[in-house]
Amino acid sequence: MISKLVIAASALSQLAFAAGPAPLALETAEGVKVAEWQAAAHPRKPFVAQLFVPGAAARGVLDVAPDDHPHHHGLMFAVAVDGVGFWGEQDETTGSQQPVGEVIPPHDGMARQQLRWIAGNGDHLLDERRTLRVRVSGGESAVHWLDWRSELTPAEGRAEVELTGLHYYGFGMRMRPEWTGTGEFLWAGVDGQKVVRGDEKLTPGAWCAVRTRVDGEPITVLMVDHPENPRPARWFTMGVPFCYLSATLDLEERPARLAGGQLWSLQWGVAVISGAPAREQLSALAREWVEANPNNTETNNPTQP
Repeated sequence: MISKLVIAASALSQLAFAAGPAPLALETAEGVKVAEWQAAAHPRKPFVAQLFVPGAAARGVLDVAPDDHPHHHGLMFAVAVDGVGFWGEQDETTGSQQPVGEVIPPHDGMARQQLRWIAGNGDHLLDERRTLRVRVSGGESAVHWLDWRSELTPAEGRAEVELTGLHYYGFGMRMRPEWTGTGEFLWAGVDGQKVVRGDEKLTPGAWCAVRTRVDGEPITVLMVDHPENPRPARWFTMGVPFCYLSATLDLEERPARLAGGQLWSLQWGVAVISGAPAREQLSALAREWVEANPNNTETNNPTQP
């Protein structure tokens, strides 16, 4: 049975999910439902189908496969590899992120999977080990957290791969329609911010947040970059004609090359907050997330062009 919470995301998502497997609940060890995970490539990549607002189990913040951009799948991660795009799903040349082996049901807030990034012609380009963890912090003022880790390495037998992408490629999320034109973006700072086109901006910094009011209640979504990621995030933000936020890796201007056997470890955190915390509170939450998510800097030394 497909969850009504997911079906509510958009009219087109009803059709998409009706044709594929239902997403799996991501719950904490205490049974708090924080997210839903589309573990299968549906149609060409796995993704987080929904993030839920604390204290409002029926309210999610993500949109899936909207009519204007059906390749926008909730919260997803994609770049281009050796010129093959994994972000869009326009034609048969687009790559797919294919899970390896059977899906193991998430347990105690944790979900893991192995993915093969396959080009449209069948070439195996990249391997990914993806780990998702959900948890709740903050006591009575609960914050729902999703911790995301992607470990990338060239496919066996490939001497090197090149990662590229448009200015919005990376770890991105499409917000529900009610966020369009009403979402207010906040950044850790605006030094180095540049306008790409219209209201699209790229902003460096440790974190970025977007907030709005739904039925009069404030909701904030915070994204945090890990300081040991191989590239510091440049936050892509867009408020109209739809609301989008992604942590990009500056691959449009600075492609990255990974040698065979080399590992690139990427971590981001996403917090869903019922309320409108001040910038200082968001910075404190970002520091809390970094402390709770150690990384290994020895893996992050990509070869630059």
